[in-house]
Amino acid sequence: MRMKRLLSMATAAAVLLVGPLSMAASAQEADAGADASTGVGTGSVRSTVLGVDVGSLLKLSVLDDQSVSTIDPVNGEPVSSAVLNLLSVSSSVLGDLALPLASTRTTGAENRAEVSGNTAANGIPLPVADGLLRGTLSSVVDENGARSSLLAGIGGDGLGLVGGLLGLADAPEAVTFTTSAAPATAEGTRGLNIPALGLLNLGNLLAGIGLPLESLPLTDLVGLLEGLGIDSVLVDGQQVATDDLVATVTGLVGSLASLDAADDTAPLDGGLCETVDGLLEPVPTVGGIGGLIPGETADTTCDEILAVPTADLPLVGELVGSVVDLLTPILEGVLPTLDGFELLSVRDVKASMVARATDSLETSVADVVASIGSLKVANLEVFDNLDLTQDLALLTGLGDTISSTLNSALGLSGLLDVDLLKITEEVVADGDYTKALSSLTAVGVTVNPLVGILQTSNEPTASDILGANGLTGGGMGVLGGLLGGVTSVLSDGVGISVGTLASEGRFTTASVVAVPTKVSTPDGKLPRTGTSTALPAAMAVLLAGAALGVRRLVRSERP
Repeated sequence: MRMKRLLSMATAAAVLLVGPLSMAASAQEADAGADASTGVGTGSVRSTVLGVDVGSLLKLSVLDDQSVSTIDPVNGEPVSSAVLNLLSVSSSVLGDLALPLASTRTTGAENRAEVSGNTAANGIPLPVADGLLRGTLSSVVDENGARSSLLAGIGGDGLGLVGGLLGLADAPEAVTFTTSAAPATAEGTRGLNIPALGLLNLGNLLAGIGLPLESLPLTDLVGLLEGLGIDSVLVDGQQVATDDLVATVTGLVGSLASLDAADDTAPLDGGLCETVDGLLEPVPTVGGIGGLIPGETADTTCDEILAVPTADLPLVGELVGSVVDLLTPILEGVLPTLDGFELLSVRDVKASMVARATDSLETSVADVVASIGSLKVANLEVFDNLDLTQDLALLTGLGDTISSTLNSALGLSGLLDVDLLKITEEVVADGDYTKALSSLTAVGVTVNPLVGILQTSNEPTASDILGANGLTGGGMGVLGGLLGGVTSVLSDGVGISVGTLASEGRFTTASVVAVPTKVSTPDGKLPRTGTSTALPAAMAVLLAGAALGVRRLVRSERP
């Protein structure tokens, strides 16, 4: 019931935008009940649906808004205002870029604004961002007080960001808010609704830190399938089990190393035949060296192969070509599977918050509720339909568990740091005022800079087999070129925050005697007070049950 009650507040802003915003007054009075107190106050909100920080190279903010509604004479005349930045970009290379901005401000009659913007039509390059955003704002001041509301979201086919590293699905009501200041209460309410969010596309992440998939040793490459929980891969139109792929690639790579040590123009000899036959015997699709030789079968022995004139023996180079021919379709299936893989995907992120200040601490409210419909770490479903603000005993440390799981699966210790749900709920006395503050960050991800991650293995890579046809992480490569030819865009680290919201209400019934000053505009930041109560969650019992293999991407040099 608590969840439904507060989530209904999140949709209230959307309702207000349909008709005159002044209709909110009756609802506010009903909520205040029989409280007959008369006072002054200020309601304010600020949020960013998605923020990405790649240092001086690129900073990006999606659906950034702020609003202030006040009838407090300390701030001057009663006024209500709101600002919405659909998308803004700051870069030491590209300069400052942005979609159209919308704002409302009034000391009386309702002021409404609508805005929409497509990234391509507004000069924002495709690898930086690609999509359509829109929003509607409204502000009014009347005998019932000052109020503003907003409804904003993502349209079209969703939003792609930072060279394909991140993606948000179509979300027409991604964020809502109302701010109000009335004689009995001052408040800010917020709502967040993100249907689907893909964080950390594997191909672009590895390309961004300077380890593109095609540059990895082949056994490490297929080992990622095990580590990430990918059970099978489509190869030549057939689903092939990961275990079989790993065995096949391991055998073929070992055979290739032995063959490369011999002269390509030399005929096969007995020692080399036995060595290669032993390496390929466990390979399901080959079964022995006979599987490399046209006209022979998997169970053909070396004695049978060598029982022909020397001139008729297969050459070493021909056998090398056969190994490459077997590796090619495997890699053509494995690379696209890993390139488009999402390391962290979240569905149905919902949050609602209220910060309502009245004439007493007892009747003031600071409350946050949040839920995630489903969260997947690599290819593992972690949980479904979870109220993140109530199951505290079960959800301690989930962020740390997710981080260690992903880092182990990638074999890159310390690369990723994931945090879930940081919340502040605070009602305090602030001089003559009652202050209520609610804030949250739904998801935070940090990609930490790593040192010394270059490959030192002599093992062949996908590029050695496929050439330029095997390139992955293309979006990150295009972004690097756009940013001045940077080959490792993310090598210095990146910070990602999803759903950073804050609401505040300040109210007093005391006589306020002060020289009126200009009200803070929405360009100012909300006061940062109180201590954040971190609720990073833990379902280690589920993650521990997943047998995620660890394949190191950072390998010591082979002798």
